[in-house]
Amino acid sequence: MEQEAIDEKLDKGYLHCRIMIEILGAPKQHVEGTLALVLKKLREEKDVDVISDKVHPAEEKDKLFSTFAEVELLFKDFVVLTRICFDYLPSSLEIVKPENFKMSSLELSNFVSDTLAMLHGIDFKLKDVNAANQLLERNSANLLKNFLLIMLSSGRKPIGEVSKLVGIKPEQLEPFMQAFTKEGLIRKSGELWEKCS
Repeated sequence: MEQEAIDEKLDKGYLHCRIMIEILGAPKQHVEGTLALVLKKLREEKDVDVISDKVHPAEEKDKLFSTFAEVELLFKDFVVLTRICFDYLPSSLEIVKPENFKMSSLELSNFVSDTLAMLHGIDFKLKDVNAANQLLERNSANLLKNFLLIMLSSGRKPIGEVSKLVGIKPEQLEPFMQAFTKEGLIRKSGELWEKCS
């Protein structure tokens, strides 16, 4: 983007910013491909002009690959800046120009309202995910409970044998066994677990 075009947008109230977008994952090709897709999508965003970007090669860190891009861009206004920050979650943001801001109360109200709408959307999604997670945890616990009851119906077993049959390490299985004991479903007799009559 030519400097003249940048200056023209700044005169219209655009914000000149630099952001850093990071991607972490595996394999290396997926990480690099994902960053390329993110940058492509960013270039297609309404009211956003990408001036330049510099992509850094992916590096391996603890069996994962990390890459990042430094992006210089223009945002039409604070609302667009906020939306992009929520959608792309840059790891850093620097506002280059303007150095000082002047906003009307209407602009500030719209900005805060849009930010609140985004936060409410995120809150709704988090509550939905939490509810699904709780349901999954309950169902998993019920499956484990039924499996243990069926397994212990054939006789008493040590925790090591139970662990091998259910595929859960003894130290991770123990809290469930204690919880099922409190429910009066199973009990420990010496080193063996058995189903309550």
